[in-house]
Amino acid sequence: MALSQPRRVMEGLVFLLLAAVWSAGLCAAQTLETETALLLPKGEWKVGAAYELQTSSEGTEAAGPLILEYGLADRLELVVEPILYTAIRPKEGAHATGVGDLETTLVWRFHDASRRAPALALAGEVKIPTARNELIGTRKTDYALYAIATRRVGRFDGHANVSYTLVGRPAGVEVKNLFGYALAGTFHLTPRWDAFAEIVGNTSALGGGETPDTAPGPGGTENPVSPELAGQERVGTLGLGFYTRPGLLLFGSVSYDNQHATLLRIGYTWRFR
Repeated sequence: MALSQPRRVMEGLVFLLLAAVWSAGLCAAQTLETETALLLPKGEWKVGAAYELQTSSEGTEAAGPLILEYGLADRLELVVEPILYTAIRPKEGAHATGVGDLETTLVWRFHDASRRAPALALAGEVKIPTARNELIGTRKTDYALYAIATRRVGRFDGHANVSYTLVGRPAGVEVKNLFGYALAGTFHLTPRWDAFAEIVGNTSALGGGETPDTAPGPGGTENPVSPELAGQERVGTLGLGFYTRPGLLLFGSVSYDNQHATLLRIGYTWRFR
């Protein structure tokens, strides 16, 4: 059966977006970094991809992640987030291009929302060091635990996270585990338009504000540090999303962090059974 003209246009736009993402490289491939207790029902899927461009006084970074989510049960969800491409282009120093790390997360909602309490969930995340270039990843495994609260009031969804990350320790570098937090909200303006915002942050893996080029090691030595070892971060994000049809969301956002870096992100998510 022939496709209607509006559907042909919609499918063409989706194809062009997918092609743009894949050609530039496929980091958060969804609207929010903040975890949510609004999980997929059993048997439902969500896939997505995004393209990110970050600029600062030190140079540029481009990246693009995929996201794959699946509802294992009505209260249990599996999330897999590979980064198929990263390009780091500082104004000074070495450049790097390659595959990023892979994150996999299991989320369990143990309390449904009620009139007096939000929905509550726990998540366990493993960062698998698939990046081979030490400018892109630490080549060590990280483990994180999240406590998640989500409240829906009318057309507004609010989310709050606290987290603790066991940081993989590169040889010769002393690092600290991370405490993190996130606050986010999505306002469903119309059946087709969403507006969203969030603030996320974490402590420093090296005990300071920024990630230095070297860090103290055993015996007072100074050893090189991967740029991917997190310094203290605070990031604010604003964005808009548009549903071209039920389940298919195109979105764009802008983020600004405490290191005066600006990040632009465009992407899509597609939810289906």
